[in-house]
Amino acid sequence: MYSFIYKIYFFLQRKRKKHREQAGNAEGILEKAIRFVLGYIEAYYNIFVVKSWRKHPSQKFGLNKKEREQKIIVSLTSFPGRIDTLWITIESILRQTVKPDKILLWLAESQFDGLESLPDSLLFLQKRGLTIRFCDDLRSHKKYFYTMQEHPDDLVVLLDDDMIYPFDTIEKLMKLHYKYPADICTITGQVIVPGKLPSQWRNPMLSEKLEHSDELQIFSGSGSLYPPHTVHKDAFDKKKIQDICPYADDLWLTYMGKRKNTKITALYPWRAFPVTIYGTSQGSLWEINAAQGQNDIQWESLLNLHVK
Repeated sequence: MYSFIYKIYFFLQRKRKKHREQAGNAEGILEKAIRFVLGYIEAYYNIFVVKSWRKHPSQKFGLNKKEREQKIIVSLTSFPGRIDTLWITIESILRQTVKPDKILLWLAESQFDGLESLPDSLLFLQKRGLTIRFCDDLRSHKKYFYTMQEHPDDLVVLLDDDMIYPFDTIEKLMKLHYKYPADICTITGQVIVPGKLPSQWRNPMLSEKLEHSDELQIFSGSGSLYPPHTVHKDAFDKKKIQDICPYADDLWLTYMGKRKNTKITALYPWRAFPVTIYGTSQGSLWEINAAQGQNDIQWESLLNLHVK
C-alpha cells in the first residue's frame, strides 16, 4: 500500500507539473483538485503510516546482510528542531528495497549533550543499524563531510532529515549509477542556466532527460548518490566552506563536482520530492538560501574561488 500510494502521489505531481507547464502559474480547477488529493496523501503518510511504524516497530527491516565489494553508505544530519521526528526518515531508509550497508547520522556536539540527550525513538534505531556520531557544527555540510572522507571508496547516498522516502529511493539511484558509474546521481535537480544566478535557474521540464550533464544542480533532499572521488578535494576544506558557502551544501557539492569534471545524472521521468514530515519546515535552510537570496551570494562566491 505504501509504495502504491506513492506511485499515485508522483503521478499526480507529474499531472500538476504538466498543467503548470501548459497553463503557466494560473491554478485551474484541475490543479486545485490535484492539490486537494495530494494533501490527503501527505496526511496518509504523516498520520497513518507514522502511527503504524510507531505501534509496530519491526526488527526485520534493517541493513544489508550480504557481502558487497563496494558498500552503500547513507549519510544525513539533523539539528534540535527536527530531532523528535527524525526517526520517521530513518525508518523509511531502513525499509528500502535496496538496503544500505550503513546509515550514518551526524550531529553537532555543540547542539546536543551526548546520546542521553536524544529521544528514545532515535536511540531505539541503533539496534536496527543506525550509527550516531557527533562532530563539529558544519550546518548541513555535516551530512557528507565526514562520511565521504571515512569511506573514500564506497558509494555515499545523501538524504535529508525531513522526508518520508519512497522505499525504492536507493534502488532508483543505483540504477542510475549502473548506467553512469562515474556520475553523481540525483533523483531530481535544477537546471543551471549559463550566466545566471541560482534564483534564475529553472526546474526541469517533464519531457526533459538530464543525463551525464554539466548543467544540473544536485538536490540531495530528493536523494543523491556519489561514487568515490567525484568531488574536488576542496569540498573538505572547513575554512572555505564557512567562508564561501556555509548554508548551501547542494550548491557546494554541485560546484565541487564541476571542479572535478564530474557529470550529473537525474532520474527520468521526472519525480517530485518525497512527502515532507509535518512540522519540519521551521528552521529550514530554504528561508536563508532562497527566500533571503543567499544562494545567489554563495554561488557568486564559488565562481570567484580560484585554486592555485
